[in-house]
Amino acid sequence: MTDWTPVIVGIVTTVIIGLVSIIIPFLGVLAPVIGGLVAAYMAGGDYKDGAVNGGISGLFGGAILGTALLGAFTAVIGGLALGSIVGLILGIIGGIIGILIKG
Repeated sequence: MTDWTPVIVGIVTTVIIGLVSIIIPFLGVLAPVIGGLVAAYMAGGDYKDGAVNGGISGLFGGAILGTALLGAFTAVIGGLALGSIVGLILGIIGGIIGILIKG
């Protein structure tokens, strides 16, 4: 079961770190990983729960960042799609790492 409070905290973390990546470019790649890690660590559970919470956090955070940052260079739909896919994958990785750290 998804606990939405940690997921929302993970989304906000992803967006904030992603917006800081305007100044420090390499943080953009780490933003969904860190957001997924935070969401999974806060929610707890097993690996599946961590992957789900981290994936949801990365999906929505990546969609927001993709639209905001890539929308100026690509079509908004392209930025949304690219941000969602990359955010989902990196969020799942971050969620699994978060469970490993908490475990």
